[in-house]
Amino acid sequence: MTDGNPIAPTATPEQRIDQASEAIRRMAEDAVFEPLPQQDRWLQLLTEATRAAPLQSLAFAFLLGVFLARR
Repeated sequence: MTDGNPIAPTATPEQRIDQASEAIRRMAEDAVFEPLPQQDRWLQLLTEATRAAPLQSLAFAFLLGVFLARR
């Protein structure tokens, strides 16, 4: 009877560490490529734009604040 465990019980400690680290690396890579929820998509785009051009984003936020304050 197999339980689906890929780590052999007779493996050396070094082999078990290597297998566990490889499994964790695969899980981390899979988590990176998960799609973002649609409601947070605009927030992600705004965050990327702010990181790419912080001075332009600050200027835009300032002008938007001035525009809204004058209304």
